[in-house]
Amino acid sequence: MEGLVVRVSDWSETSRIVTLFTREHGKLRALAKGGRRLRSPFESSLDLLNHDRMVLIRKTSGGLHLLTESSQITRFSGLAKDYQALSGAYLVAELLGDWVEENDPHPGLFDAAIGCLKDLEQAACADGETEKGMPKWNPRDRLVVLELALLIDLGYRPELTGCVGCAKKAEKGSAAFAFGSGGLVCRGCRLDQRGWRELPERCWKLARNLVAAIELGGNGWAELSVSEESARREVRRWLGEYLSWIRGRRPRLMGWQEE
Repeated sequence: MEGLVVRVSDWSETSRIVTLFTREHGKLRALAKGGRRLRSPFESSLDLLNHDRMVLIRKTSGGLHLLTESSQITRFSGLAKDYQALSGAYLVAELLGDWVEENDPHPGLFDAAIGCLKDLEQAACADGETEKGMPKWNPRDRLVVLELALLIDLGYRPELTGCVGCAKKAEKGSAAFAFGSGGLVCRGCRLDQRGWRELPERCWKLARNLVAAIELGGNGWAELSVSEESARREVRRWLGEYLSWIRGRRPRLMGWQEE
């Protein structure tokens, strides 16, 4: 079984509890006996954000599962070279740990998370170099792609084509996004909405194109690479507000992303 370590806490003097986001079973909480020992049977595979191959004894009656074996597939050690990339990776762990329900598999989201961490690590190690004509990835923008994939996969896809109230097609110019309804609203329908904000045309169009690219199996980099920084910043701020509205609280690292 493949899993990504998204949270680690001490259980006793010798053991740890690890929260795993697995491809096959979604989020799981497991007890790693001996995980705190200097000569742990898990070595360093239980470190935060490790992508591991593991063996679990699953409990069917609730409670913690038992982690018996774990070995690294990918460590993502290059993230430590860049503060922004590392902060982005921590936000990935926070979102997965808080949003995904236990025993609810999302294989597409798992693949998207691993792809995001690989891109963040590549950005951390790029030293400003370009690849295939693209500038060094901005970790803040790369998180936008994962956050949209998270929303789509968990059933919170933002509607950015037309008004969610009357189905009127989105027109040119600024539009309002209603957080409670999860989509654009026209001037007439916004009066009945609780919690909305104006979005410039360049913002909602970029977000719409990103959603379409993700649903077609891409990662939206073509859209991000040709967009102005001001438009990308507006998308980051809108998305942070939308995530906070749905969850009822602001992710701890979201402020870093919106800068």
